[in-house]
Amino acid sequence: MNPMNTREIYDGVVFNSIFDKRFKTMKLTVNIFQPLNAETAAVNALLCYMLVRCCKKYPDFTTLSKKLGSLYGAELNGSVSKMGDMQCLNIAVSGLDDRYALDGESISGQLGELLCEVLFNPKAENGRFDEDDMLQEKRQLLDMIDSEFNDKRTYASQRLIEIMCSDELYGVSRCGTKEQINDLTTADVYDAWQNMLCNAHFEFTYVGDSNPEKVIDIIDNSFKEIKRTPIELSNDVIYTVPEQNESIEEMEVAQSKLEIGFRTACAEPEQEATATRLMCAVLGGTATSKLFTNVREKKSLCYYCMSRFYRLKGIMVVESGVETANIEAAKAAILNEIEEMKKGNISDFEIDSAKLAIVNSFRSIVDTVTGISSWYSTQLMDASVDTPEQAAEKINAVTKDEIVKAANKLLLDTVYVLKSK
Repeated sequence: MNPMNTREIYDGVVFNSIFDKRFKTMKLTVNIFQPLNAETAAVNALLCYMLVRCCKKYPDFTTLSKKLGSLYGAELNGSVSKMGDMQCLNIAVSGLDDRYALDGESISGQLGELLCEVLFNPKAENGRFDEDDMLQEKRQLLDMIDSEFNDKRTYASQRLIEIMCSDELYGVSRCGTKEQINDLTTADVYDAWQNMLCNAHFEFTYVGDSNPEKVIDIIDNSFKEIKRTPIELSNDVIYTVPEQNESIEEMEVAQSKLEIGFRTACAEPEQEATATRLMCAVLGGTATSKLFTNVREKKSLCYYCMSRFYRLKGIMVVESGVETANIEAAKAAILNEIEEMKKGNISDFEIDSAKLAIVNSFRSIVDTVTGISSWYSTQLMDASVDTPEQAAEKINAVTKDEIVKAANKLLLDTVYVLKSK
């Protein structure tokens, strides 16, 4: 795959392009980074969904849908996530690549114009967004939060991070709280929009086979009149565990959840992060991992048991669904597997299987323009940006000794149990 080309348009406004001839579609994405903050998370999240709802030029769902339909069925989407200690608003447009448009039409240019319309000319007057639009987006955002609460696996995972990182920015919910969302006014959202344009860090990413110069010119012109003082991307990593925490919460659930959080004493952009990533996969990242094979299959202590590495924060989480009577036994079995890794009890088969699974995931994720865009977007805060092939080489170069060393750095931080009543 071709590497990513990067150009800084303005301070804090970066345009990335990845050329790929395999697809008939293209995608233009902007990741808007702002500090993750308990006071602003809710209004920024609501702003993201307000922007993709409509704009002045296309002021309602019908006119916006008609415009997208005229561009060979293009799509416009928005989402909110956390990347380290930054809140990321993601807005993306995708559609037919210019090579396949009739009469030499520039679809990429029109999609660039549309993206800038929703970013710079939202449906707002007199310092306020539209009240009816905001009420509908509020309801949908609240419904999304409710759905995550009702999915107890997702809820338990989020609660562990909230408890484990209660004194860190990373412990803040990416969308804020329901109470904060309900209290927001149309003026609050407008102020957040202006603050975003002046202070946020913008990373535009283009994936396709068309010339992106027209898109770059559109973005350049859109930012010309804006006085910017962009933030610096920052991310703090905790390397020690002064005190272990344990939290138990009871609910009417059919299946208890056991979540165990560890500090790995290693995070991107440190070189050892690759070995930690592979160590996590050997422990519980594949169908041949220690947790799946021994704790779930052989001992039958869990419905599921897997591990996840948050590489920007240096956090590893083990997630499992268990019967209430098996909570302590499952916890002991999970910790025992980690102790075995620390002693070097890792087979070549386990290492080779984990490497193969990770490398295959690298290769499959770039089979779509969305996958390619996501691949590079998740590396925007790394020291360097790797192609899938380069990342695979790094994984395959990790030795058993490096995996054991990474395991020995693990520090138990927090145990969270969502317990069935």
